[in-house]
Formats: sequence, structure tokens, C-alpha cells
Amino acid sequence: MSAVIEKPKSSLSRFSSFRASPRLVRGVDLAGQWAAPILCLVVLIVAAIFAPAFFLPTNLKTVLIQISVLGIVAVGQTMVLLVRSIDLSVSAVLALGAVIVVQTQAGNPLWIAFVEAFVIAGVVGLANGFLVTKRQVPPFIATFGMLVFVQGARLAYTKGQASGTVPEILRQISFQQVGPVPAALLVWLAINIIFIVILRRSRFGRWIYAVGGNPSAAGYAGIHVDAVMIIVHMLCSMLAMLGGLLLSGYIGYVDLRMGADYNVNSIAASIVGGTTFTGGRGNLFGTAAGVALLILLLNLVVVLGLPIHWQLAMQGLVLVLATALQGFRQFLLSR
Repeated sequence: MSAVIEKPKSSLSRFSSFRASPRLVRGVDLAGQWAAPILCLVVLIVAAIFAPAFFLPTNLKTVLIQISVLGIVAVGQTMVLLVRSIDLSVSAVLALGAVIVVQTQAGNPLWIAFVEAFVIAGVVGLANGFLVTKRQVPPFIATFGMLVFVQGARLAYTKGQASGTVPEILRQISFQQVGPVPAALLVWLAINIIFIVILRRSRFGRWIYAVGGNPSAAGYAGIHVDAVMIIVHMLCSMLAMLGGLLLSGYIGYVDLRMGADYNVNSIAASIVGGTTFTGGRGNLFGTAAGVALLILLLNLVVVLGLPIHWQLAMQGLVLVLATALQGFRQFLLSR
């Protein structure tokens, strides 16, 4: 009787039979949660060794203001990502805010210009949410189309030459300090506290996580999925508008290219902070750490005197690494 000879398993078959242990999955989760804070500390140590000018008071103030503006925009982007969507129109809305306030404040009470700016932002968010939910347009396509539309409308309105004086109140908020702390940073902290409470303590926050985790199950549970997604998109656009107003106060003038990088940066900060593209997982503490890491890296490039295109390389590297870590976690969960 002939013996049966077993063929050695190929590397592919061993790979397919791999089973991830709960301890390994937990380790990857912890890496995702603590990567941004740890890397922030690493960047600060590198800056202390190679770029002491990073810690000059004027540069630190600039860093804190930049963190504040991006942080406000990233709060909205995180909430959109939590419901399995994305918003690529935030940079256009951000730039539109300064144009609206500067162009309409002449001869009118300033509060009217602010109300008009936030109403328009709400309408943009409503349109994004309507396209994604009622018309079933993929979020990437819907919000990218809105980006192009808002940019075109802004250029048509200003005839490609935005001009005017930024309101003094915006300058004061952006440069005023409460002790050593810029007022803009306090605005960001207040926004974070408000939305952390909403996400962790309110029924609407539970709805956001439920919709992102499983939209079908959320619908069967009686949650109005479309309404939640539309409201979240509106909040994202209005937060982008607020960030744009603070940014215009900081730079002191209206620039047609203002905020061009905030789409990528707000998404990168959210993803680095642990928010997933698949929805239902993430928090604003992680996003705050992601914002700080991104701004520290970008500022360090400038202080070190490196070519400015290194900022783009840093943005891409951070986003790729964070996405790869999330992909690895999803692979482990599938095993």
C-alpha cells in the first residue's frame, strides 16, 4: 500500500489560514490611539535638538493659532467621517467665509454679514447631505462637485479679485490673548468640549455612531438615518465657515487661495486620530492629537528651512501611514 505524501503548505495557504489573536488586535488599537500623542512628543524633541527657534514665543503663538483653525474644521470632518461620509468642500466654504464678511460688511451691521455667512454654509452642508442621502450620490463625488461649485461662485462674485478689510473683531479674536493663550485656541477648546459632550452624552451623538456603525440596523431601530447625515454635513460646513473667519482674521486679508490645503489636512488629522473611513469609530480627543501632530510637522519643516514641498510630503506620509494602520486593523478583524 503506497504511502500518501502530503505536499508542504505554500506561503499563501499559511497566510490565508492566519488567525489574529484578540491581544494582537488590541495592540493595534492601542497603537492607533496613542500614535498621534507619542509622535507629537517625538516632533517636539526633534525640534528642541535641531530647531530651537521652534520654541520662540512668536512661533508658538503661530502654531497654536494654526492648530485652532484646523482643529475647528477637523471637528466637523470627524463627525462626517463617523457617519461613513466625507466632505471635500470644506476648503471652499472656509475661503468663502472671509469673502462674504469682507464684501458685505460695508454699510451694514457686521452681525448681518456673519449671519449671512453661516446661513450660506448651512445651505452648502444641506446640499451635500441631500445629494448623499436622497440622491444616493457617493460622498466623494457630491462634495467634490460642491467644492467646484462654491469655488466658481466665489470667483464669479468677486470677479477673481477679492478685496476689502477684515473686520477688526476677527483680528482681535485671532491675535488677542487670555494670559499666554491665544483667544482662537479657547474658541477651538470650547468647540471641542461642546461636540465631545454631544458625541458622548447626547442621544444625537449615539445616533451618529449608530448610523456610522450600521446604517441599516440604525434605520430598523427607528433612527432617521438621512436626517442625521444631513445635519452632520450642515454642522461640518458651518464649522468650516467658523474656521475660515478665524483664519481670515489671522492673515489679515482675503486670499483667493486661502484654505486650499484644509481638505487634505482635516481628513488626515481625523484619520491619524483614529477615525475610520468605514464609520462608527473615532473620537475628538484623537482628532485633536492628529491636528497637533500635523501642524507641528508642517511648522517644523518651515523652521528647519526645508523646501516648502516637504510639507506636501509630510501630509501624504502621515495620511498613508494612518490609512495603512487602519487597513491592517481591518485585516486582523477579518481573520
